[in-house]
Amino acid sequence: MKAISLKGIHKTYPPSRKAEPVHALRGIDLEIEQGTIFSILGPNGAGKTTLISILTTLLFPDEGSGTICGFDLLTEQSQIREIVNVTSGNANFTDNFSVLENLNYYGMLYGIPKGLRNAKIEVLVEMFGLEAFRHTPFNQLSTGLKQRLALSKSLMNDPRVLFLDEPTVGLDPQISESIRRSLKEINQKEGLTIILTTHQMDEAEFLSDRIAFLRQGKIIAEGEGDELKRGIRLGDVIRIQYAGPPFNPDRLSLLEGILEVEIEDNRITVSVDDRGKRLDPLIRALTSGQHMVVKDIEILEPDLEDVFLELAKTPH
Repeated sequence: MKAISLKGIHKTYPPSRKAEPVHALRGIDLEIEQGTIFSILGPNGAGKTTLISILTTLLFPDEGSGTICGFDLLTEQSQIREIVNVTSGNANFTDNFSVLENLNYYGMLYGIPKGLRNAKIEVLVEMFGLEAFRHTPFNQLSTGLKQRLALSKSLMNDPRVLFLDEPTVGLDPQISESIRRSLKEINQKEGLTIILTTHQMDEAEFLSDRIAFLRQGKIIAEGEGDELKRGIRLGDVIRIQYAGPPFNPDRLSLLEGILEVEIEDNRITVSVDDRGKRLDPLIRALTSGQHMVVKDIEILEPDLEDVFLELAKTPH
């Protein structure tokens, strides 16, 4: 059984006096395996929020069908609400309630019996490093502690699918790293399916098993991080510093796997499809019959941000 299965999901917001209709989603087909961390990335206005709102039953799609852990997205919304939870980067709780009081309140809303509720709270307080703040009112917590509380709340009902919207936005790097590792650990130990939306490419790359890029309401690419890099032929970048006469890039035109060549002063930057296969032939082509001395070689791997920028500018 898939954690999420969508077919032909469309959503259009009606026109207003000042604006045309907004086609937020245009035929989304998507399947997400249980127990994976799946990132949905895209620029502002791509349709990410609308898609998450549909998956969490806050909105109905205009067209299409889908299931969440086998429950029908259109006819079994109450069952879906029992097995999902959501948290965003803008944590919002009752200001004068302490950490424990807020968690207890949500545990009551979720219908968790008192004994089980108290035990669950203790586990989550320890997991997210909130022991020293259990009696601190929400409005006296730092931004990082508020976000840890939000993540704790989102796990109170033992969800099968957790939706995270910018979970580390505004947090310092050390706290962000701690939260990411906690999420990874929960995913691996509990088999929790996590759906992540974020603008932080390093976060998505660290956490995700698979990634989908959304643009103008359509999924334009989906796969593992390395698969996406290969799919759009970003390749690896080999940067060579040399001493010698000016180099003619035409000498590389017959080599296999060369994607792009740039020359600036005494530095050659070459994009290749596979550095393991292309480095030695490249060096031979550069130095054969030339009065050239290679002084330094630097290998640069493309990251997810490079993929994002390339997809954002590529026509689809």
